[in-house]
Amino acid sequence: MSRFWHVRSARTATLLSTCLLLLGISTTFLVICLIRVASGSWPSWITGFLDSAKNIVWENSSLLALAIGVAVIGLLLLIAALVPGKRRTALLEWDSVHENEEWVADNRGLANLARYEAERTDGVGSASPILRGKKLHVGVSTPVHETRDISQSVQANVQEVLSAIPLAHSISVSVKATTRGGQ
Repeated sequence: MSRFWHVRSARTATLLSTCLLLLGISTTFLVICLIRVASGSWPSWITGFLDSAKNIVWENSSLLALAIGVAVIGLLLLIAALVPGKRRTALLEWDSVHENEEWVADNRGLANLARYEAERTDGVGSASPILRGKKLHVGVSTPVHETRDISQSVQANVQEVLSAIPLAHSISVSVKATTRGGQ
């Protein structure tokens, strides 16, 4: 399987800006080399830049700090461009007729399903689920002072609904109930 839809999301903005920067630098070097080959000498703006670079005093601490800062920022941008983001889908176990086909469920959709099921439970005022990887944390607000039974009911209901979905990896559910309002 290609795992196309289940791949981690890319940091496209950082990757695009890094690629454009590298493309600009390589194009500039290509133009400089073509001018050198065609005319037999370096362009005047290059020789002027190299002459001024020779006169820079590297003992100047502010210049050295600026150079180190620019190098660190460039390294961080490159790492951020290459490291993938977190997963936003859950792979489903689905019998497919096509070999290169896969099915996924969006994490947001699974969290909305958990919210719906938690809010259907007796005594629950509102629910706010957060799905991170294989763990689903459901925060429940209830007017009831004894929250233990409600937490167990919500956990059982949400776990039952999620187990009905053919997920490749099971999701563990934890519930935290807080008392809001009521007498």
